Amino acid sequence: MKTWRLAPKHKKSFHETEVWNKGKLELIHDIVWKSGSFTIKSATKPEIDLDNKEGLDPDNNQYSYGFEFEESSEGDGEYSYPEGLSSGEEAKLEELIDKDGLEKAGWVYGGNEYFLIGELELTQI
Repeated sequence: MKTWRLAPKHKKSFHETEVWNKGKLELIHDIVWKSGSFTIKSATKPEIDLDNKEGLDPDNNQYSYGFEFEESSEGDGEYSYPEGLSSGEEAKLEELIDKDGLEKAGWVYGGNEYFLIGELELTQI
């Protein structure tokens, strides 16, 4: 079995979306990483469309490979706050985010999804 690295060819083409929940509220954190990669275990070179014109969601795609997150670096993110919050509530939420206090305040991490945009590189490691 060989290990292959799959990564976007261009910078800032590795995207991540994190979801946080508290009751019926949902907080979304969209992150654009300067770089990132997944690994694939396969005896032969994986057959993946490296032009990737439609983008690739490693969790939901037409390929039968198991994509394993490897790494990401130098991310820049933006939060989308739940609808209906007052400006004061948004300010309190921003403070919790800045202090890594979401969990202590009752927010539950709901997972994340990745999306690779544009041309991809596949190399054996």
